Amino acid sequence: MEERNLHLIALSLIKGLGPVTVKNLIAYCGSPQDVFTASPLRLQKAPGVGEKTVALIKGSDHLARAEQEVAYCEKHGIRILNYLDADYPQLLKHSHDAPLTLFVKGNVDFNQQTSIAIVGTRRATDYGKEITDTFATAFARAGINVVSGLAYGIDIQAHRAVLKEGGITTGVVGHGLDTLYPFSHKKKADEMLEKGGLLTEFISGTKPDASNFPARNRIISGISRAVVVIEAAESGGALITANFANDQNREVYAIPGRLNDPYSAGCNKLIQRNLARMVTSPDEILDDLEIAWRTNAAQPPQLSLDFAPLTMPLTPNESKVIDFLTKGEALVDQISVQTGLHMSVLNPLLIGLEFRDLIKQMPGKRYKRC
Repeated sequence: MEERNLHLIALSLIKGLGPVTVKNLIAYCGSPQDVFTASPLRLQKAPGVGEKTVALIKGSDHLARAEQEVAYCEKHGIRILNYLDADYPQLLKHSHDAPLTLFVKGNVDFNQQTSIAIVGTRRATDYGKEITDTFATAFARAGINVVSGLAYGIDIQAHRAVLKEGGITTGVVGHGLDTLYPFSHKKKADEMLEKGGLLTEFISGTKPDASNFPARNRIISGISRAVVVIEAAESGGALITANFANDQNREVYAIPGRLNDPYSAGCNKLIQRNLARMVTSPDEILDDLEIAWRTNAAQPPQLSLDFAPLTMPLTPNESKVIDFLTKGEALVDQISVQTGLHMSVLNPLLIGLEFRDLIKQMPGKRYKRC
């Protein structure tokens, strides 16, 4: 095992070699060790490998650095999980660009614990923090491992809420485990090691460079069954994570917000474009994922989004949708065809009807009458 980790770490350190190429090489050669011992001629016969790639492998001296990393992990109680291990997160393993190795500190089993990610803006409003507390607390009470990125704003709020409840939470970071960014969150990170932990694909000494965080985000979504976006601007890390989640066939949920709130614009956009399902309570997600409450668990916290009840009559277009859904569930495309409403008109109309509890969105972009 240690020998395999050593060679996989060394391969991951070779600039210009991505996880996909390395996995193809290993499949062709037989093992990570065989990639280093194979002749240049044999390596060039591997799919997608040319002289440049062979030169990178044969010209590298990364085994010595990999040995240092293995020793560092042993000294500091860091587990090394490689993608060939049974303990490697199985959900992430099926992603084509899953890291060759992961470094884990703490007490969490990603294949035994159901994980749900909560992400959002670093500039969380009071509204966003309240919603985060509600969802994170509910997930903690359901025995879920709440995953986030330990960043300012929504991320740290989620971790704090889970810790307060005595639940399990994991922080995925964009640097080595010899440091912590932001350092002001170190106390909470240390608390997380008792029930949960820290996870990264980066070796010790790796600084929290901006380029590392998009890669970090694919791991947040990759190890999770679902991603919940709570407050997000029109661009930023939370939307990147949501996009990764969609690519990885994860469920994506978003909390709606006021139309003039810049930190709800990203959530509203995800909902409008059918890239996320709108939710207003954690129960909707738990029911959707068929996750049962733990025995003797406290009742889920109640959430109030403070929406005024809408009693106005239906518009002609709304009536078309309601009349059609009275016949049964339907995909959004079917609703568009049968009602003659263009998506640009239909999507905001569906959101409005959901707000009024007249319809409900189901998995797979299906809708039904309430």
